[in-house]
Amino acid sequence: MAIPRWRPVRQLSRREELILKHARRVRKLFVFLREVRHELFDDSFQGELEEMYRGTGAGKVPIPPALMAMAVLVQGYVGASDAEAVELTVVDLRWQVVLGRLGEEEPAFSQGALHDFRHRLIRHDIDRRLLERTRELAEKSGLFDAKKLPRSLRVGIDSMPLEGAGRVEDSVNLLGHAARKLVEALAGTLELDFEHICRDAGVPLLLASSIKRGLDCDWTDPEQKTRALNRLISELDSLQRWMKKNAVGKLKEIPAEVAECLATLQQLLEQDLEPDPSGGGGKPRMRIRQGVAADRRVSIEDPEMRHGRKSKSKRFNGYKRHIAADLDSGLVVACAVTPANVAEERATEPLRRDIAEQGLKIREILYRPRLHQLGAGTDGPGAYGRLLQTVAPAQHAR
Repeated sequence: MAIPRWRPVRQLSRREELILKHARRVRKLFVFLREVRHELFDDSFQGELEEMYRGTGAGKVPIPPALMAMAVLVQGYVGASDAEAVELTVVDLRWQVVLGRLGEEEPAFSQGALHDFRHRLIRHDIDRRLLERTRELAEKSGLFDAKKLPRSLRVGIDSMPLEGAGRVEDSVNLLGHAARKLVEALAGTLELDFEHICRDAGVPLLLASSIKRGLDCDWTDPEQKTRALNRLISELDSLQRWMKKNAVGKLKEIPAEVAECLATLQQLLEQDLEPDPSGGGGKPRMRIRQGVAADRRVSIEDPEMRHGRKSKSKRFNGYKRHIAADLDSGLVVACAVTPANVAEERATEPLRRDIAEQGLKIREILYRPRLHQLGAGTDGPGAYGRLLQTVAPAQHAR
């Protein structure tokens, strides 16, 4: 199936002119994107976007990737969630003008399609290319004069939490989820039924509607909880033995998907379990680790998500967004995203690299505590405070 290309009309209609006239006062980027969209998404760049789908088995791509990329730009500009972005393609005339869909009564795409497309952009590093091309066209058009930006900057750096999109689960559910993913991968590789593998490999717990329902114990009772956990571990050991006999022993090479699922299961077993010092009167038992393992994985679907803290008493799951801005002009000059448990200082180096690649030099760096002392924080006056109030929270990207 051929990947469709975006071919919006070049000529502005009378109605578009009227809509953009109002947008020039408060939302100039809409005007800019409408004026440059044919250059921004020329045939060459649309070809780059199409390459994201090569060899992925993605099947039919009904929505032109260029239109989706334009939507991602506008979404970031207004700070809309995925659900809101879908709605705005119907109710906001400025979105419709930029996307070439003025008068359309149905959404341009679904929430799931937008989410999947953004992650595809990120995986292929095309999100950076998209921003670089936008900046190049802004300079070329004269709407942004990079020469007016000082060569030596006073940079303010601040970090904000980003909630991850992956489902966060406790240790028992994480192990069950990872095991199901492994059996699904094995079923596809060996062309066997999921239920057949579960029964033959001795993991009937995976056939229950949920792992905890299958274990059927009083989770408030420590002894019952320990026995249930060790039953699950026993079945997972049985699954791995079955895999060695029926997959590793028969296949010349373990498919990447199976190997990844197995590595995930092993990672969870190592990070979440430890020997139970109370024993149990028989063979050694395991228990949930006391305390949190360093760099603990919290989600199956989003392996990079981590626990982070907004404060000593408030925790969140996901990432941190780091923004570097020129304190004098308020212009964002670099950004970075790290897992939530990464110290803020570790984001400084990628921010520095981004700034250096633009031919800019840093005269001074101020971090959030110092910015607040200077009255330039989010609660005080100054260009940086205003910037942080107007830069919308980004959606989870990585």
